Amino acid sequence: MARRVRRSRADNQRWNQMTAALRLMNFAFNNIRLYPPTHSEVVGVLTKLLETLTPILEEQEDLGFGFMDELLYIEGAMSIEETANNQMLVDRFSKCRVKYLTIMKGLTMADLLIFFQILNAEATKPSSDHPAELLDQKGVRTMHIVEAEVDDLASKNKLTRKKTLLDWYEKAVGVLGLVRDEFQGGKQPDLKPLFRLVDDMTATIRSKGYEPFLLLPLLGQGLDPHLAHSVNVAVLSCALGDAHGLNSGQINTVTIMAMLHDLGRLTIPVEWTQDHTPLSLAERKIARDHADWGYLLLTRNEDVSPQVGLLAAYHHDCPPPVEGGYHPDVYHRILALADDYDLSRFSERFYWKKQRRDRMLASLVNARGDRHEAALVKLLVNCVGFYPVGSLVRLDDGRPGIVVRPNPSNPGRPKLFMYEEAPPPPPPEEAVDPEKTAPPQESAALLAAAVDQEAPVIWDLGALAEGGLGYAHGVAAVTTPAPGQDLRSILDRKKEYLLSFAL
Repeated sequence: MARRVRRSRADNQRWNQMTAALRLMNFAFNNIRLYPPTHSEVVGVLTKLLETLTPILEEQEDLGFGFMDELLYIEGAMSIEETANNQMLVDRFSKCRVKYLTIMKGLTMADLLIFFQILNAEATKPSSDHPAELLDQKGVRTMHIVEAEVDDLASKNKLTRKKTLLDWYEKAVGVLGLVRDEFQGGKQPDLKPLFRLVDDMTATIRSKGYEPFLLLPLLGQGLDPHLAHSVNVAVLSCALGDAHGLNSGQINTVTIMAMLHDLGRLTIPVEWTQDHTPLSLAERKIARDHADWGYLLLTRNEDVSPQVGLLAAYHHDCPPPVEGGYHPDVYHRILALADDYDLSRFSERFYWKKQRRDRMLASLVNARGDRHEAALVKLLVNCVGFYPVGSLVRLDDGRPGIVVRPNPSNPGRPKLFMYEEAPPPPPPEEAVDPEKTAPPQESAALLAAAVDQEAPVIWDLGALAEGGLGYAHGVAAVTTPAPGQDLRSILDRKKEYLLSFAL
C-alpha cells in the first residue's frame, strides 16, 4: 500500500481530481479495447480524461500512477480492495509489465490514445520491445513508463525462494559492474539496463517508501565495495530528492548521476578498501585523481550528459558559486551529502575509513552550513533518523535491538528488531489428513522454511506506555557488536520480513 500523508483542503481537492482521473483511465482501457480510435465512446472518454488531468498538470510538473500487485492504484487514492472490484482492470494488468507511469505537462489526446493502444496490445500479446521504447518510437515525450522486471513476478511454488530487495541490490551492483568493465575496456557501454534499474528503484521509492532500502548496505556486505557505495549513494540521493520535492524527471537524473559519479574508482584497487593503514602521498594522489578519471570516462559516452561528467569531477568538492565557473546545483548538493554520509570518512589519510553511521551523522549535523546546506542536512536526519538503520542499540531496560526502520516524523523513535526476544507461539495445529500429507522431503523443506521465516519481534519506540503519559521504551546508548557477533547474519535470517514494505 502506498504511503499515507496528511493533506490540506487544496490537497484533498487535487486528490479527488486524481481519483477521478484514475476512474476515467479504467474506462479508457476498456473502451479502446472494444471500439476503434475514432468511435465517439473513445473520443469522449479521452477528452474527459484530458480535461481532468489538465488542471492538475497546471499546478505541478508531473503526475504519477502506480501499478502494484497486478492492479492500478494512484499513490493511495484508492485501496487495493476497491481497485480489485474492477475485474477488467485485474485481467488487463495481470499480463502487463508496467510498474509506474509518469504523465508530464504538454499531454495531448494523441499521446493518450497511443499510450492506451500500446498497453492494450502489450496485455494481449507481450512484445519483445519495451513499452517505454515503443512510446519513444511513436514520439510521445509527455508520458514515461517504468517497467516491472520479470524477476519481480511472484512465484506460486511455495518452495521457491521469494525475491526481495536484496536481489535487486545484487543485480544493480552486477549491472553497474558490467558498465564499469565496458568503460574500462574502452567500449561504449549500453546504459539502458542501468536506466531501467534506476527507473524501477525511483518508482518503488516514490510509491512505497525508501525505508527498507536502508538495510541493503548491511545485508549486501561482501559485494564490490566501490560499486555498492555508488548504489547506496543512489538510494539515499533518490530519497533526499523525493523529500526535497523534486519531480520524477529530476529524481531520475540525480539517481543516475549518483550511480555513475564514482566511475573513476576503477583506477583504484579494490584491496585498498580492506587496508586500514594510512595512505602514502602517492596513494593519496591516486585516490584524489579518481574524480578526474570519472569525468574523462563519462564525457566520452554519448548517452551521458556533460552535467553528469562535471558532477563526477567535483563530487568531493562543493565550491561556492563563481562567476564563469562551476555552479553546484541541487543535484550536486544532494549527491555530495549522500556521498559523505555513506563513505563516512573523516580524514584523507585513510582511503576507506568507515565509522559508525550515528557518529558520521553527528559530524555532518555539527558542520551544517559549512560544507552542506543546513536544510539538506535536516532532510538527511529525517530520512535516516538519529539512530541510522543497522545500528545496534541498548534500550533503557538493558535489552539489545537492531534499528531496522527510521521514523521520519520522530527521528529519535525508530523501529527495532529484538533478535533476542522469542517470537509469539504458533497457532494450534489442525488435524492432519493422511491422504493430504506432503511427501517427506517436501514436508521437511516446508518445515525448515517455516521455522526460519517466523515473523521477527519488532518494537516501535514511538509506541506510548500503557498510561499514555510517556513512551514505553527508549534508547539508552548505541553500542558495538560483541566479539564474534555478526549483525548481518542475524538480519539475513529474517530478510524477507525485514525488507518488506509492510513492516
